Amino acid sequence: MNTTSRRGGAGGHPSFDEALRSAIAHRGLALSRVRDHLATRGQHVGVSTLSYWQNGERQPTTRSLPVVHALEQVLALPPGTLTTLVTEDASREARRSRLAGMTEFGGTIDELIGEMGSPSVGQSACLSVSEGIAIGRERSMETKHVHQVVRAVEDVDRQVVAYQGEPGCDAARISFLAISGCRIGRLGRHAPTGMVVAELLFDRLIRRQETHVFQYMIKDDNRIPMYEHYRMHLYSGGTHVVELQFHPDAVPVRIEEFHRRRLQDPDSRCNPVPIYHGGRAHLVTEPAAPAVTGLRWEYD
Repeated sequence: MNTTSRRGGAGGHPSFDEALRSAIAHRGLALSRVRDHLATRGQHVGVSTLSYWQNGERQPTTRSLPVVHALEQVLALPPGTLTTLVTEDASREARRSRLAGMTEFGGTIDELIGEMGSPSVGQSACLSVSEGIAIGRERSMETKHVHQVVRAVEDVDRQVVAYQGEPGCDAARISFLAISGCRIGRLGRHAPTGMVVAELLFDRLIRRQETHVFQYMIKDDNRIPMYEHYRMHLYSGGTHVVELQFHPDAVPVRIEEFHRRRLQDPDSRCNPVPIYHGGRAHLVTEPAAPAVTGLRWEYD
């Protein structure tokens, strides 16, 4: 999750996405033609990655400098026009700014990731994620099963995920279990907020533009009633599906979906969601912009 500034860099210089977008427009090349020209120079990158870069949704890291240098040649730019705009810590800085803009807990997540020293942030894009959540008799979450599909933006062998328990929970009672395509690596816990960050180690190295499917489960043994579930979409695109399965003795009387710009903001919209036979409800989201979406429910 890399630098996404759209307002220019320090000292009035353009940001990477601004410079790239301007150069592509000036040359009048479609992204597919840019990709083909790069391939003739031995640099293989997908149209989706080029689109991410010019729209500011991703920024190349220093490991992509050979591609960026070739871009300068393809776009007839003076040497250094783009390469000097790539910073080594772009992914960490951008994720921090995005998280901080989305939730007041963003700094806590960044600190936990920093302590783990994981190099994976920003190296894959989420194509789809499906979450199945089981709510038990005590109205608390028992398990959360996650099935995710990603595409590598850079060569990557892991992914970092975060989960926050209910207020007053013991973070030590939250665990991650690998199901397929990954295994659990390092964990970071923050007791005051109940935040847990886990490193999922893929079962292979995912090369740039390759896809990977993996599944994992989160177990929460705190038995604290849960009344909402949300997901922070730091980037646009992809599909998110969440399905709730309520115990027969804990079926709520009403459920509604909500949409917010930031986690702590008021709802920008909310709509009722039906409860289907068997105590099931779901929400499908295809975020067109960074946002927080989720479901909340009430009991009599």
